Amino acid sequence: MNSLKGTIVATMASVLALGSTVVNADRGNKYEFTLQVPYLYQETIDFDGGANVRVNSDAGFGFSAGFNYSDNLNLRGSFTWNSTSYNAERVLDDGNNTVENIGGVFDSFTANLMADYYFLDGPITPFINGNIGWTTVDSNIAAGPPNSVCWWDPWWGYICDYYQPTYGDDSFSYGIGAGVRFDISNQHFIRAGYYERWLDVDNAIDDPTFGTLSVEFGFMY
Repeated sequence: MNSLKGTIVATMASVLALGSTVVNADRGNKYEFTLQVPYLYQETIDFDGGANVRVNSDAGFGFSAGFNYSDNLNLRGSFTWNSTSYNAERVLDDGNNTVENIGGVFDSFTANLMADYYFLDGPITPFINGNIGWTTVDSNIAAGPPNSVCWWDPWWGYICDYYQPTYGDDSFSYGIGAGVRFDISNQHFIRAGYYERWLDVDNAIDDPTFGTLSVEFGFMY
């Protein structure tokens, strides 16, 4: 095991050393766009009254757009979506505090303003990240009976449809992260990082922390 750890450390040191010795990157004063795969790690949220939710690990998708002010500083907006399964315990107000187990899938959308600082000028560089944003969650749990809505469509005439109101929440989020960026060419790059985000969730005992591993495939121009 020690030899394996030594090999990993030596490999990472070699990669960073390579990034510090090769020619400088050419990312300064360039716009960038990425497609990303964020992998959300499991987290348990405890609420007032004894209720709790265990959010299961799952992958999502997203994109980002930003600008490299120099070879070392990047500002970007990141937008991600996840559909994640969960298991929860809710406490009934029946005089006996009966615990009821429920489960399902919730949908979430997160918009983040992110700042990256790259330590090296070369095309391979570690970075640190700070971010703030907003997360919207739809539990997909019905909050009332279905409602109908009708309208006149210019192509299809008079149409009626139904929608189901559901419970949801909006939360302010903030976090930090770190990772590695590899500029494959003057136009293409890969960025991989691990991010911790804290959400200001209503009625939660503490702000839950969500860990996310994100891999991005980017284009610069």
